[in-house]
Amino acid sequence: MRVILDNNVWSYVGIEGAKAELEALSKSKRLSIRTPPATLLEVLRTSDPGKRDRIIDAMTSRHWVRLRTEVDVECEEFMAEARRTRPQWVRQLPQPGRPADLRNFWTRGIWREAARDSAPLAARQPRLTDTDEDRVFGVMKSNSLSMREAKWHGEDLSKVTYTAAEVASDAYLAGWQRGIHVAGWRVEGRDVFRQALDRHDLKTWAGHDTTYGDWLAPYLKLDRVLRDPEDFTRFWLTDVNEERMPRNWLRWVSGVALLEHKVTKSTGRDNQLACYLPDCDVFLSEDRRFVSALLRVKETAPMSLPEIRWVDIEASGGKAVDVIAAALA
Repeated sequence: MRVILDNNVWSYVGIEGAKAELEALSKSKRLSIRTPPATLLEVLRTSDPGKRDRIIDAMTSRHWVRLRTEVDVECEEFMAEARRTRPQWVRQLPQPGRPADLRNFWTRGIWREAARDSAPLAARQPRLTDTDEDRVFGVMKSNSLSMREAKWHGEDLSKVTYTAAEVASDAYLAGWQRGIHVAGWRVEGRDVFRQALDRHDLKTWAGHDTTYGDWLAPYLKLDRVLRDPEDFTRFWLTDVNEERMPRNWLRWVSGVALLEHKVTKSTGRDNQLACYLPDCDVFLSEDRRFVSALLRVKETAPMSLPEIRWVDIEASGGKAVDVIAAALA
């Protein structure tokens, strides 16, 4: 059984010093406990160094499976659909690039650094992410407020669409006809990748995030990808297959589901963690609102998603590993 634990569950395991007990449970029940890098980034925000290091120690067992970043897998989906529908974008022979080093860092390097001395990573983390997180929080809070004021509730999140407005510029629409309804995740995917790959051309400018381009450039001719904006729009709005892009679908739909609840600074991080659901059979969290949102997503998902279960370790009065074992029984 493949299992992902939310950060709040890892906190109990770490603070209780229950790493060995969790390893024993994993062995006896044949569990594959998986650790997304997003969980480590969350723990690095813990201000108490002693608490932070105890949680990291629990998360850095050699028995756990280190997962790739969500951007890595989203780009893999993008490349697969490009090969299927836009072979002219694809390089016949991959060029040297950063993907191998990036993957090694996120699945090995950062975990080793954190286990050795988490302080430098913890000090660097806010400088790298706080500005973007504040921006995301502002947008999500505004959207959530608008949804509540409109008393919006989508019965089927997979059927939520965007409509090209009359006031939208031709440059933004790039072939998307006004008045036409399109699945929200497709518009979101187009906009995220278009902005990210535009930025890749500006990688010599300070402050530009080139992550998506770094993953894609060795395999795709990025100048061809963006050469025809209308074709890029058709690729996303009509040609890509929903079932072949589960992470891109999840990023948008889980974001909408989370907006139905109170938005906090951590909501964006929850949305990031939701992208790892296809990597497990059971997801455990002590955050009731997060679990509720993920269950809404599962109701409408076009792909298989895991069992999503809520645990209450504090109220149980028991040991964290015992509560985990009961939740997995």
